[in-house]
Amino acid sequence: MLFLNTWRIIDSSEHGAKRALQVFSGWSPPPEHEVKGFCAFADGSGGASIAEVDSAATMLKVTAVFTPWLEIQSRAIVPIEEGSALQAEAVAFRDSIS
Repeated sequence: MLFLNTWRIIDSSEHGAKRALQVFSGWSPPPEHEVKGFCAFADGSGGASIAEVDSAATMLKVTAVFTPWLEIQSRAIVPIEEGSALQAEAVAFRDSIS
């Protein structure tokens, strides 16, 4: 299961930044969470990642660590080829209804 995660920094105080970086430096993703991409926004306001996980519970396990400092949105995603095929199926179904 793929997730697109975006986050916004909600505690930008000096203390909050130091603590968030301290926690992040001691953290590593669990084996069932494979990071596909990990980026910071150029304006310093947050970042984004794509991760492959075994379940939504694993995604929560990862994001819960950082909620004191970040507002995180996690959205399940599918590869564009799969998404386009599913959209085409939906269009075909709607077309079949008179």
